[in-house]
Amino acid sequence: MKSKSKKSIHVLIACGGTGGHLFPGIAVGEVLSARGHQVTLLISEKKIDSIAASGHKDLHFEKMPFLAMPKPWSPKMISFLAGLWKGMSKCRKMIREKDVSVVLGMGGFTSFAPLFAGKKEKRRTFIHESNAIPGKANKLNARYADTVLCGLDACEEFFAPHSDVRVVGTPVRSSMRTASKEDPWEFFKLDKTKKTLLIMGGSQGARGVNRVVGMALEQFERMGIQVLHIAGPTDYEEVRDVYAKNPTLPQHVAAFCHRMDLAYRVADLAIARSGASSMSELAYFGVPSLLVPYPFAADDHQTRNAEVFSKAGAARLLTEKELNADILADVVREILLNPKKTDEMKRAVSKLAVRNSAEKIADLIVKEG
Repeated sequence: MKSKSKKSIHVLIACGGTGGHLFPGIAVGEVLSARGHQVTLLISEKKIDSIAASGHKDLHFEKMPFLAMPKPWSPKMISFLAGLWKGMSKCRKMIREKDVSVVLGMGGFTSFAPLFAGKKEKRRTFIHESNAIPGKANKLNARYADTVLCGLDACEEFFAPHSDVRVVGTPVRSSMRTASKEDPWEFFKLDKTKKTLLIMGGSQGARGVNRVVGMALEQFERMGIQVLHIAGPTDYEEVRDVYAKNPTLPQHVAAFCHRMDLAYRVADLAIARSGASSMSELAYFGVPSLLVPYPFAADDHQTRNAEVFSKAGAARLLTEKELNADILADVVREILLNPKKTDEMKRAVSKLAVRNSAEKIADLIVKEG
């Protein structure tokens, strides 16, 4: 849906540091740009940010030397504060020179300096929190935001004292939403007649999950299913070698997958971490899942995310400590070999999808900016 506003505004989107902030920020930027608004996306100097930016030549990116906040008494605190002051000064100058009307922070400490600068320059400010529980950074960022945007209903209560909180979903990257005529089974060299189990570790990896999956491959083969396994670069060789010992199991193993839209289309069930971006994509494509939260995620937010899907009947939740080959195989068998169960979970997860999240955020920004 296009905005009714005829006035073009300039929006500054701080979205660097992790894929969970970056891709939703790019999705919003693309919608605003398509509507004729000017957009500047602030990213970090991390490699993931540069790679993502290189794939979006139509958008304007600027790098900022963002630093993660150290512990209060760390020797690194002095350099952090110096960098923060420099970043805020640079952001204030950018806001004035570009005549920025709105600052949107997609989360994390990379959003703090732009939001603080936007508030000081009396611009409209927004933050987006994609997880079920906000991190320390966004609790701080909320103090400088006129409006808090939440990806999940469960998160709203944590910002309840804030005067303006909206639940808008988490934007799915645009490359996912573009319809493709490619045959996904042909792309991965898989059999269209077989049930497909998708395994993915998320940006922080899933070594524990990868190893347990490796021990369950013989049971998967006896089920008559096939496996698409995105192992991550760190574990790829180890995972590939394990699959090589099970050559009769239909399989596709890769370190990365640049066509996750096709991966979700072939998946009948996914085994995944429960980062917010992965979960919004699972919901968008209607893929049931077995969620194994990353055990070291800040404030255990991945468990909170997984609980939302589990309570809705969209996923099964298992901790990494609970996971073993037999339990994993039992859950896969229970869901994949039971069409009624699979269909129930597909309907449940599809109900959690906010398909127009990027558009909803763009509407709010233009209307209130």
